[in-house]
Amino acid sequence: MVLIWLPGEMHQRLLEGLPAWSRIHKLLSQATETHYAAGVWRLGCELPDALALLQIAERVYPESAPLIRIAIRKAGQATSPPVMKDPPDDARELYPEPERLPLRRLASVHLLLFSFPVLHFLDRVRELVRRVL
Repeated sequence: MVLIWLPGEMHQRLLEGLPAWSRIHKLLSQATETHYAAGVWRLGCELPDALALLQIAERVYPESAPLIRIAIRKAGQATSPPVMKDPPDDARELYPEPERLPLRRLASVHLLLFSFPVLHFLDRVRELVRRVL
């Protein structure tokens, strides 16, 4: 559920810019004015309707689009599942941590990778010495 708060002017302009038969017009006409903030309309709708309202608002009254985007973003954050920090013990048994490479093996890989430029340099020096002599 997406809750969109629209100032009265934006609400009125969006209503005027839509045909009366459209679903978004019906949603806007069913919006309730808040008692504690005069002139602010509260619209509750589902995500597809909010996205359709956003597309229409970008064409009809572009100044209202950022408010609708913020409401959609907040609704998306509220519905996202919580992130599990530590997997349960059963999951640890099914997916054991990968083995860490021993230091000697890791050093040999680095030495091998470092030796390629050195070997290339030695080959160039050998070629230069051969040409000179």
